[in-house]
Amino acid sequence: MKLNTALFVLAATGFFVCIAAAQETSNTASPPRHITLQEAVQLALKRNHDIRIAGYTVEEKERAKQVARSSYFPSIRNDSSFMHLTDTQLIQVKPGILGLAGGTPIPPVDTIINQGGRNLTTSGTQITQPLTTLLKIKEANNVAQAELRVSREKAQLAGNDVALAVHEVYYKILIAQAHRTATQARIKASEDLQSERVEQVKFGSALEQESIDSRAQLLQAKQEILTTDLQLSDLKLKLNDLTGLPLTTALDLDPAVPDFQETCPREQCISAAMASHPEILAARAEVEKAEATVRLAKADMWVPDVEAYARYSYQENVPFLARNFGTFGVHFGFDVFDSGRKRALKHEREAQLSQAKENLAKLSDEVDLSVETAYNKLERTQQMLKVSEEVLALRTESNRVLQQELLQGAALNSQANTANAQEYDARALLLQTQLDYLQAHDELLDAMGSRPE
Repeated sequence: MKLNTALFVLAATGFFVCIAAAQETSNTASPPRHITLQEAVQLALKRNHDIRIAGYTVEEKERAKQVARSSYFPSIRNDSSFMHLTDTQLIQVKPGILGLAGGTPIPPVDTIINQGGRNLTTSGTQITQPLTTLLKIKEANNVAQAELRVSREKAQLAGNDVALAVHEVYYKILIAQAHRTATQARIKASEDLQSERVEQVKFGSALEQESIDSRAQLLQAKQEILTTDLQLSDLKLKLNDLTGLPLTTALDLDPAVPDFQETCPREQCISAAMASHPEILAARAEVEKAEATVRLAKADMWVPDVEAYARYSYQENVPFLARNFGTFGVHFGFDVFDSGRKRALKHEREAQLSQAKENLAKLSDEVDLSVETAYNKLERTQQMLKVSEEVLALRTESNRVLQQELLQGAALNSQANTANAQEYDARALLLQTQLDYLQAHDELLDAMGSRPE
């Protein structure tokens, strides 16, 4: 019994020590990281996975452009080999086959001449300069250049999308925090109302049903604040993911947001979008790429491959060849018959060109539609902003009147707290409308191809 008691005391002591250590760790946890909207956007542009992948794609296309450009210049190549032969060919020279000298046959007897040796070594270094293929190389360079422009525009588009997503999540967090504050005010008012209803029921001045209703309102407010907390947790996780921060990072968002900005006229916004939107610029580059591939296919059909070359060769034990010699010449190559492959390839490239042109027209219509939609949303939110400002003014005045009546004893605490909660609701609604207006402005910038900062 004593041993069991001692073990129990030891285990309980260890448990409470662990609890105390955990509480101390939580108390010494680092404070939330204060972050502004501009800082969040800059972090996302540096750390977001989509943007980093787009940057690597641009680097890949830059290297591919360098590879295509290198084909303009001569290439130098060395080919060397070593071979071992199991046998060599022998030449028999009969007596006197080379004539007579003073009556003596040359050679005087049968002679066996061995050609070369069993171990052969060859080595040659050749410089080659393409001539007519420069036309094909030029089109290949145009294709690589177009692909590079496409990758850059897609990287710009990825940055715009990420910046817009950061703005949207940041605004949603601020709105949820404002609604949480308003909900806390409603909970305070509901608690006061519940207390008053309980007292009124005791004295018979209120019905039991009214007490139940006030209790239900209190529980609904508490449920709403729990829902808001869950929403805030999800939004902050998403913001951490967008900005590349650890998901467990606690954030303290700066409520300061950019001021309202003037927008361009509708037609001017559409013109700017058509001129600078990354999707349209990328589609135009795709059209240029397709045109270059068509020209390349045509050149491949009719232009022969002509290249000049010079070669220095060295050999050892190879029969009938000098040890060191040079070779100069021109190489000509042309496919006389290819079973229609090049013609089919040309038609394939022409079909791709038609597809690229149609895609450009489609994207132009989509950008036009997105600008029109964003502009309409901006106008609607601007009208809603004026209504929200009027609602806040009325709620503020109502709260002021009830607070004075409370001081004079002409109003209950629940009535004053309800008016205060309604003012908080109006402020939250105004903030939501303001941020909706800013979000609409950001969406308009994104539709025009600009990046929200």
